[in-house]
Amino acid sequence: MEEIKPYLSIIMASRNDDYQGNALSRLQMVVNNLIDQAKQYNLRAELIIVDWNPPSDKPLLKDAVFLPDDLGPSIVRFITVPSSIHKTYRCSDKIKIITVAALNVGIRRAEGEFIWTTNSDLLFSDELMRFLSSEKLERDCFYRAFRYDVNGDVLKYNSQKERLDFCKNNIIQAFLETKNSIHGLPNYPILQTGCGADFIVFSKEYWERLHGYPEINNLGFSADVLLCYMAYLAGLEEKVLEKSMRVYHIDHDSRWRHLSRDRVYSFFKDRVCDWIGYPDKWKTLLRQIYIFQNKFSNFFVNIFYSLFGSFLKKYSDPESWDFNLKYLHWEFRKLLISMLKNKRSYVYNDDNWGLPNENFAEFVIKNES
Repeated sequence: MEEIKPYLSIIMASRNDDYQGNALSRLQMVVNNLIDQAKQYNLRAELIIVDWNPPSDKPLLKDAVFLPDDLGPSIVRFITVPSSIHKTYRCSDKIKIITVAALNVGIRRAEGEFIWTTNSDLLFSDELMRFLSSEKLERDCFYRAFRYDVNGDVLKYNSQKERLDFCKNNIIQAFLETKNSIHGLPNYPILQTGCGADFIVFSKEYWERLHGYPEINNLGFSADVLLCYMAYLAGLEEKVLEKSMRVYHIDHDSRWRHLSRDRVYSFFKDRVCDWIGYPDKWKTLLRQIYIFQNKFSNFFVNIFYSLFGSFLKKYSDPESWDFNLKYLHWEFRKLLISMLKNKRSYVYNDDNWGLPNENFAEFVIKNES
């Protein structure tokens, strides 16, 4: 009997290191929900979990994640990328997982007609999974969804329905339409980038054509935004799904949270102003001040790195630049604007993207035919 190929490959990268607390619990809940929803809506999916640089003192994810006896139409694949590979990357002693490289390992080995890259701390609405199971994705489009951050207490619930009901009623923050241009060019569209790397879907053909995620820095900083513009310039049309087809992000402490000035603005707008009782016009003024100082700061940062960035990077410790977010943002924006002005998508990775010549250990679980 001929084996039925998956329609959708769902790819995430992780490791059993308890990142930011309860990492394994979050991953387990995500896996449970995906399998339950795939069975409920008969979604022909393969879930690929790339276990990157697994800790030597912890079980591999294939042994740590519990799977039900009945997987329904789902296939689950664990791919283990050993520490010997991780150590070949710069700053490997400081960064425990090179996320974009790990996702590319999964993308290169995916067998689905369409590929969805996501993260291991998310839940997905029934409306979204129902749509994906309808198998109506178009090959000349790439798909984005809105993201909603929800309280971490969702981990306390056991059933799929309880979790999703909790998510609907415990939203902390919503990332909806992207309104501000990151490139500043008036003749080019503002793509939906608010949900980050949590939901990017397009055909396997175009993932291969673009050579996966651009591995422009080992933090993966802004790689998802650059990828969206690469897809757009390669000829794909952006489709943003309805708000009901949403992604729920399980709130946890994150390195990005402490690096975002938007968090500072949101704190003063939503907490301090409300507590003092300032009217909405004060909030509007605060927003204008915030936008002005942000543009003012970015203006001088761009001038500085345009004049001295290449020189300083060449004659200083290269590893230090992997954590200089102002420089990474400037470098990313320079690449993006170059692509847009030249009206074509760049391919940043070479033919070795996704490490196709490495024979990684793989563990496959599926129902018997």
